Amino acid sequence: MHGGKFVKSKKLILILATTLVLGACGNQAVKPKEETKQEESQTTENKGVKEVKNTKKDADENSLIDPDRDPIPQVPTNPEEAVKIFHEHKFGDGTVGSINISKLKLTFFNEALDYEIEGFKDGKEYKLKIADNGKIVEEEIDEDDDTNKLALDFNKIIPATEAMEKALKGQAENAWVVEYELEIDDGRAVYDIDIENGDDVKIDAATGEIIK
Repeated sequence: MHGGKFVKSKKLILILATTLVLGACGNQAVKPKEETKQEESQTTENKGVKEVKNTKKDADENSLIDPDRDPIPQVPTNPEEAVKIFHEHKFGDGTVGSINISKLKLTFFNEALDYEIEGFKDGKEYKLKIADNGKIVEEEIDEDDDTNKLALDFNKIIPATEAMEKALKGQAENAWVVEYELEIDDGRAVYDIDIENGDDVKIDAATGEIIK
């Protein structure tokens, strides 16, 4: 009698142990369908982002080593025309014309050239982004509490082309201008010219003198 009870107890213990092991394995092996789909979706998205980034990087690198690139950017819309577009544009608050210009910037990006012009009037700062074909891409208006800003006087400034020619003089043969910025720096108008495959140069916009 005692032997029979002992055998039954062993069988019961064995059954309980097996049930616990199977239950644990089941919890580890099976994942909800929604969780599996989410992981697959995240993996696919990550792969897509990686491919896009690599493609853009390759395109940018190729554009920077173009052997046939003109060292001075050839822009259908010249700086004078860009300034005229800025003055004639009616901003969102109704302001048009008579805005003091404090900065003019030409940037090469993604095989395109864009102007960025900043101005100020009556406690506000106005910004306009203009494509190289003269089309307005973006405008922005901000509050401006800087009362010490100075405006650029384009009648006393050498042309941007002349400034870039001076900046490229003595540089490597494959050097080219990737960006220039015209603004008031320490009380005087200055061209800050970024050069690819060469040294960046600052030029006094009034005299044409190389600052550095």
